[in-house]
Amino acid sequence: MPSLTTLLAFALGYPPGGVEVRRGARWQTPGATIAYGMHPLQQLDFYSAGAGKRPLLAFLHGGAWQFGDKARRLSDRKASFARGEGCHFAALNFRLVPEVGVAEMAHDAAHGIATLLARADEFGIDPSRIALMGHSSGAHLAALIGTDPRYLRDEGLPTDVLAGVIANEGPAYDAREPSVRAGWLHRRLIAPALPDDAAKLADLSPAVHAAALPNAPAFLILHAARDRGARQAELLEATLRKARTPVERYGFPGSGAWGHVMLSRKFGEAGLPVTEVARGWLRERFAI
Repeated sequence: MPSLTTLLAFALGYPPGGVEVRRGARWQTPGATIAYGMHPLQQLDFYSAGAGKRPLLAFLHGGAWQFGDKARRLSDRKASFARGEGCHFAALNFRLVPEVGVAEMAHDAAHGIATLLARADEFGIDPSRIALMGHSSGAHLAALIGTDPRYLRDEGLPTDVLAGVIANEGPAYDAREPSVRAGWLHRRLIAPALPDDAAKLADLSPAVHAAALPNAPAFLILHAARDRGARQAELLEATLRKARTPVERYGFPGSGAWGHVMLSRKFGEAGLPVTEVARGWLRERFAI
């Protein structure tokens, strides 16, 4: 019988573990799949928006730091949304818990970004216009990379190499505070990735690092209005504001697992409030 964690992964829309190979009419085909390391999960998919120097929206998938994949169903509109705005789109895979810890996952993602920058001329990426977006645990990783400079610094990059960060429905922005209501959910989804140690939790908390500059130049925080994620979003926003880092936060209708998943699954649908907020923010950041 499948484990509870596997069942949760399926319910949340994140097939568990391993390297997933998705073929057939249901799946979008990237223009290129790029290895940025030796591990099979150290890969990214690149979707071109056309010729010329263009902005890049890079995406980190969710999955409680334990599962998930960069592959995109045709119903997922993120790549088409980005290209509709004249932006290239990249979806990154990275190693997962328990094989590595959360810090190593952030290092992987930063290395993927550095790999894209190193090939910016080849892929037509404007290196001054790169935004990093994540959903769920991917939002936590994006916020961590945007607030703790060591991840980009270890790649020889400054924090402001990112034009901004979009954090969509992330947990653990302050990992010392609850991210879910139910204790069993915490044990299954949060505890396997985040150590029960105050100093280590603080070290993995974007809301802690945001207090000390430098941060990425701007943040857009998106969340379901009735959820523990709203409290986490408020904590990150408050710290960024104290540091005088430009930040916008928006809550949208929804709660629970369904509201959490839908803010990612429906993102990019024209007219949807979460899409239009992100569209306006990206246009301002990228001057498009």
